[in-house]
Amino acid sequence: MWQLLGTVEFSCLNCHCPGSMPSNYFDMAHVSASNRRMGMESYYSDIQEAHCIDCGTCISLELQVVEYPQGAINHVSMNSSEATITQLPTVELMDEILLPPAKDIYVPDQRLVTDVSRITNTIPELIRLIQEDSSCLHRISPREFEEIIAEIFRAQGYDVRLTKRTRDGGKDVIAIHRNELGLETCYFIECKRHALDRKVDVGIVRGVYGVHSAMNGPNKSIVVTTSTFTPDAREFVGNGLRSSWDMELKDIRDVMGWIKNYKL
Repeated sequence: MWQLLGTVEFSCLNCHCPGSMPSNYFDMAHVSASNRRMGMESYYSDIQEAHCIDCGTCISLELQVVEYPQGAINHVSMNSSEATITQLPTVELMDEILLPPAKDIYVPDQRLVTDVSRITNTIPELIRLIQEDSSCLHRISPREFEEIIAEIFRAQGYDVRLTKRTRDGGKDVIAIHRNELGLETCYFIECKRHALDRKVDVGIVRGVYGVHSAMNGPNKSIVVTTSTFTPDAREFVGNGLRSSWDMELKDIRDVMGWIKNYKL
């Protein structure tokens, strides 16, 4: 397993103003793999957007990581047509028991919260900010989105657990519901904090279903996003599953409904 550390730093090509983005804003998705002499070579990628604080230019930042052989990072690169990249994030290999580092929580008034002891208490506050201004939902990091979804399920009486930040995918949140008869239902929830115009495609949905179908899989898997889904993704869930009970897709409208109804 590995994780990104540090920040991405860049300079706007339009006005040369410097900017930066925390590396934990990137939600690295597995995009392809090939079998080579020393094992599998895996490619990970994500695209995030930033705005120049001086001229307002929208800057697209694409981060790519290559893992080969398994457990070794041999290439990290970034592309941007609107900025010059001046610093790449670092990649650190993690032991299985390594705890996640302290994270930045991004809120609309530009304040940063990095104290780990305050993160749990800050999530309900962050939800309340989004209730007041829905645009805040697209100004948080992918991990904070996962924490929000976990908190929403917790408030509904589920036992929830956030999984470690790995690149396997398929279950960012595990939620277990126990009814009055003592029966348990397990949900794997995959969270995708995407820009509104970046739809979740069928490849991601198929990957989640692969985890769902593996040994010790859940009763149901849910893919939750701050955007929407491609027609192919919806077609797969509608007609490509072994059972219609296996998976559900929840888009930005569902998420905003959950947030609107959230009560601590």
